[in-house]
Amino acid sequence: MKKLRDTLDRLDGKSYGGYKELKGRYNFIDYTFEILKVQGDPFASPSLFSIEIKLSKYGYPKEYYDNSSKKVAFEDYILRILNKLISKLGKKSGSGKSGQLNILPPKQEILKRSAVEIIGDTLIIKFYGGLPANGRRIASRGATGMIFNEIPKISKEIKITNVNLEKLQQHIKTNLKSDSIRRAIKKENLIVFIENGSKLARNSSIDDRVLKDGIPFSSPKSLEVTLSLDNGDTVTGIGIAKGITVITGGGFHGKSTLLSAIEKGVYNHILGDGREGVITDRDTVKIRAEDGRWIGGLDISNFINNLPHKKDTHNFTTENASGSTSQAANIMESLELGASTLLIDEDTTATNFMVRDRKIQELISHKKEPITPFIERIESMKTKGISVIIVVGGLGDYFSMADRVIMLDEYKLLDVTKKAKTISDKFESSNVRGVSEDFNIPFRKLDSKKTKGLFNSDRCKVKTRGLDELLINKETIDIRHLEQYVENGQVTFTGEIIKNIFSQNTCEIFREKLENLQIEIDKNNLSKLLKSNSGSLVEARKYEIAGAITRLRKDIFEK
Repeated sequence: MKKLRDTLDRLDGKSYGGYKELKGRYNFIDYTFEILKVQGDPFASPSLFSIEIKLSKYGYPKEYYDNSSKKVAFEDYILRILNKLISKLGKKSGSGKSGQLNILPPKQEILKRSAVEIIGDTLIIKFYGGLPANGRRIASRGATGMIFNEIPKISKEIKITNVNLEKLQQHIKTNLKSDSIRRAIKKENLIVFIENGSKLARNSSIDDRVLKDGIPFSSPKSLEVTLSLDNGDTVTGIGIAKGITVITGGGFHGKSTLLSAIEKGVYNHILGDGREGVITDRDTVKIRAEDGRWIGGLDISNFINNLPHKKDTHNFTTENASGSTSQAANIMESLELGASTLLIDEDTTATNFMVRDRKIQELISHKKEPITPFIERIESMKTKGISVIIVVGGLGDYFSMADRVIMLDEYKLLDVTKKAKTISDKFESSNVRGVSEDFNIPFRKLDSKKTKGLFNSDRCKVKTRGLDELLINKETIDIRHLEQYVENGQVTFTGEIIKNIFSQNTCEIFREKLENLQIEIDKNNLSKLLKSNSGSLVEARKYEIAGAITRLRKDIFEK
């Protein structure tokens, strides 16, 4: 502490670059303070700091973090209370970002983040601050106030005597319960479970918090299941089994709200979110059409074949995909990575990819149509163990394919399977052809040697534009249609992973590479995984990481 204070006094009024002399570790009474990165200019990205504390010294028993589920929940809770505190602490004083403090803000999901990590018995908190300046000169008095008056409040806030232990324990129990439900649905061969009483509606499209007066979820009795949890408790709600599930209903009755809750159910949620009991198998991927996307070296022949000019669809590449080819690609890429359930909303699909009605079939023969609609391949996908949950408002032909049909009527769920099947039989026509050919899933080899040096530079930086774009060096990746990203830090994490992958100069099966990566993500702290000091990383699934990689407009797969 004394050394740091003396150095600050000596640097007062000197050029801003002199702050770099502060980089290093300093022992305070209750914690170790480290300056990990010093900004080069008061207007540049802020400096990175960390605080390390011994949890035992602060009085936290090991049973609060003695397994991975508890540990992630503990870290998540600490981040949430610090986010509230730090947003009040940092006050601008001087030029640029002088005096401002911030930490990675969490959203509604309980996720592994680099901002707060437990390693052994040590809690490490990483946050950002603008070292004070007058113009481009060091303002030591402001820096001393930040480091010796403001930052110590962070360590004080998380002393066990200042933490609401009851809320912390509830937070941990919520995560344990969600993980227990996740294990239970695997055991019962379910792909989705939604606990009765859940609240699915959100405030708005830009506010993911629960709509307070939303209608509580209630399962149709015919689809209701009771699951036994690890601790002996039980939970009751809808259990959606493997197979083909159709969700239907009138406009604005809640179909997309239900599907959105299911797609976000691959993550656990905080207590009070309303979706704590919405649990979806982690190998579930949302699929949509995506006009204009890049597709590189992919076999889409299950759905697209016999193109004009004999263009090969077993090794298909395009810089500007149509709605149908992009949807086919999104399906095949997800299955290539091991997805076992696909989520589809009719509103975001390519109509000609989903079905061909009788009039079109009369005018354009199957021999002249290169697209094999999804409805004609859904049965062969099912034989491969692939499940589908599809929201339809105008594609009633899917009733005949469904194992169950759920209707939303003013946000209430009804099991209308029998009625839908009767209607389907009444209007059965030649709309749907059975396709007997086997459904083949490709396995490409990622050849990072093809882009040798692309991201190797030490100056290679990862930037994001929200959940829309990922920028690595001069490469821009359009990720806005990867709908299961929920936090900006996941995009940053993806960028760092991509840098890592393409610096290895290897050629290996894409699926194996990403599966091994997922194992490493699940078992490691993010900082350790990437050997990074960043406080802005949030874990992402292999599907979102792979989605960003395949949208990199480069030839990256072995021919």
